[in-house]
Amino acid sequence: MPADKEFNSVYNQIRLLKSRNLHINDFHSAKNYLLDRNYFNLINGFETLLLDDPKNPPKKYTKKSFNDFVRLYDFDLQLSSLIFQRISEFETKLKSSIAYHFCKNHCSTLQDNNNYIDINCYNIPKKTEGPKQYVNFFYNINKPKQSHKLFRKSYYFEGKFRGTFDGNVTYLPGGKTNLTGVFKGRFGTVSIREVNGSCTFFNSKQRTLLALLTSIAPTSGPIVSTRININNDERIYGLTYIDECKIKFPYINEYNNPPFWAIIKTLMLNDIIVLMYGLKKRTLDAVLKDFHVEPHEKEMFLNSLEIIRELRNTCAHFELVNRFRTPQKLKINARLISQLGLTPIRSQYIIKLYDVLKVLGLYVDLFEIRAFLHNYWYLEKKSNNAHISRALLERMGNPNINDWI
Repeated sequence: MPADKEFNSVYNQIRLLKSRNLHINDFHSAKNYLLDRNYFNLINGFETLLLDDPKNPPKKYTKKSFNDFVRLYDFDLQLSSLIFQRISEFETKLKSSIAYHFCKNHCSTLQDNNNYIDINCYNIPKKTEGPKQYVNFFYNINKPKQSHKLFRKSYYFEGKFRGTFDGNVTYLPGGKTNLTGVFKGRFGTVSIREVNGSCTFFNSKQRTLLALLTSIAPTSGPIVSTRININNDERIYGLTYIDECKIKFPYINEYNNPPFWAIIKTLMLNDIIVLMYGLKKRTLDAVLKDFHVEPHEKEMFLNSLEIIRELRNTCAHFELVNRFRTPQKLKINARLISQLGLTPIRSQYIIKLYDVLKVLGLYVDLFEIRAFLHNYWYLEKKSNNAHISRALLERMGNPNINDWI
C-alpha cells in the first residue's frame, strides 16, 4: 500500500544507510551529496540495482558503498545531458525546416510575412486524421483555447500604456470605452513597435483620456489618431500570438512583422506536433524529406515526435533518464516497431530507453552517446563493477553493451 514518509534529517539518512550495511568512506562528502541531490534521487533512484534482494525486506547491502550510488547518479546526469543535446539539435532542425518550407510556400513577400497565423494557409485536420489530443486542438473557431496558439486572437496585455493610437473609438453601455486599432509605444516597461488590438476600460479610471477622446470623437465610429497615456492598469484585448511574443521577447520586438523563423523558436515541441497535423501536403512532404522520411511514413514520423518529446521532457526536468519509459497511453507506431525491432513491454505500448534511442537515432547522430556508454562500461568492468553496469543497462532496455545504438 502507498505510504507517506515524514522528514528525516541528513544525519539520520546516513545512519539508516549504515544500518543497512552500506559502506560510507567519507561522512562529510556523503552529507553534501545527499543535500545537493536529495535522498530520493540519489538513493531511491538506484537502490534496486545494489540491494541484496530488492523485492523482499529488510533492505541490505553486501560489499556496496556510497560511492556506487554516486557513480550511478553521475552516469545518469551525464547521459541525460548528452541525450538532451541531441534532442535539442533535432528540435532546432525541425523548427527550421518547418519555417523554411512554410515561408517558401506561403510567405514569399513582405506583405505575406505573417501568413503563418492565417488559418487559410493550413488544412484543418479532421478528427479521423490523427490522435484527438492533436487534431482537436489545431483550430476551433468557437473555442479559442482549443486552437493552436498561432491562431488565437484572445491574448491580452494588462498594465499601463503610453504611446500613440490609430483606430476606432466605441462607447459601450455600462460606462466602458473601447479602442480598436494600432497601438505603438510602451506596454508597461516594454517598448513595442506595433500591436494590433483593442483596449476596453472603465471611463471612471481614465477620465483624462476619456475627455480627450470625447473632444475629438463625440460619438462612436470615427477613426482617430492621438497620443494616449493609460496610467492605471488596463487590459488590451484581441492580441495575436505575434503581439504576445513582441511583449515577451525583445528579439521579436525588433520586427514590425516578425518572420516565422523567429516566432517558431517560441513554440514548444508539443506545439510543433499539433502544427504539423495542419501543414499542407506540399510543406509537410518537404519537411519529411529533410529527415529522409517518405510521405507514406508520415504517421511513423509524427509518432516518433511524440516519443522524443517524452524523453526530452524527462531530461529537461532533471528526472532519472535510466528509469525512462514511454507513457502507458502512448501507442507505438507498428512501422517503428517492425523497422527498428522494438520490444514494447505490452503490445505496442511502453518502450524503455534502449528502444527510444533507436527512434531518436533515425534522425540524429548518436555517436557521442554510444561512445559514452561504451567508455562507462569499460571503466566499470575494469573496476570489477560489471555486474552493476549490466543491471543498469538491463533496466534501460538491454544488458548487452555491444547492442547499444
